[in-house]
Amino acid sequence: MSMLRTRLLGVVIAAAILVYTVAFGASPAKQQTDTGEQLPVPGKSVAADHGKLSEHNMEWLQSQPPQAQAEFLLEAAVNHDRGATDVIAKNVDSWHGKVHKSQHLDDLEMTALYSNDLRVRAAAIEVNLAFSDLAKNEDTATRLIEAAEKNPGSRAWTAWELGMLANRGVAQDRIHELLATWTHDPDQQTRFWAVEGLAHIGSDATIKNLLDVFRNDPSLEVRERAGCSLAKSGMLTREQRMKAVPGLLELTDDASLDATTRSWIYQALREITNTTLPNDPATWRNWYDTQGSATVRQLQQNDSWSVLGNN
Repeated sequence: MSMLRTRLLGVVIAAAILVYTVAFGASPAKQQTDTGEQLPVPGKSVAADHGKLSEHNMEWLQSQPPQAQAEFLLEAAVNHDRGATDVIAKNVDSWHGKVHKSQHLDDLEMTALYSNDLRVRAAAIEVNLAFSDLAKNEDTATRLIEAAEKNPGSRAWTAWELGMLANRGVAQDRIHELLATWTHDPDQQTRFWAVEGLAHIGSDATIKNLLDVFRNDPSLEVRERAGCSLAKSGMLTREQRMKAVPGLLELTDDASLDATTRSWIYQALREITNTTLPNDPATWRNWYDTQGSATVRQLQQNDSWSVLGNN
């Protein structure tokens, strides 16, 4: 099992525990007395809502070192507490060189990167660059690229970080071109992490690269990451992901693709469109011809930060 798969498994387990707790924990409608009698909770029902960082939270944060601030705020962002991503954006530059990688922060990062809110994913990128102490400028990109050229073994980590830098507006075209080149590297791990880097960028231009990898890469593992990056992971908006649908429909006609990859194509179509249809090319083409434009218009009216995610 690859490192990423191990980390993703941890995220899935944590999410499952959270869902179980919410779904099957103590009922909010009744209270159990010591005698076993159940009493209704008085008062009107209160609609569920996300929390908000309180003044007490903010006072406590100001007294904490950067490490505690970063971990608390990223966890609050994962929990969708209102204001958390704004405070991260305000403070993250001051954390560079003062925040270190920890298991807790690593777990939070991976959970945040699979949030259903692109603002939370962006916050995770910012925190990652802070604990990696990577300044968001051209010099950093140049240094990473030159180091990877001298030491190809470092390309996995470099691709991951370069994609994040590009997402924050640093040398986006240059980094995109490099990572696109790395998707054709003989080394499988270089290609795998190049796909991850491209997914972080979140630009329209990366869609063509991801489709190419999904169709042509010799590794099933790498093809899987490309499909996931098109469907729900990474920084593409849902409207951007709709631009991949014609390419995915074209792939359904490729008889050379193995059964597993073909099944992933239909999974990606269902996740991108939020539409449940069978694994049949004609059915999907008919849907796209009749409903595709309306779906794009609907996505344009929705919150651009809302995506499919694990939390």
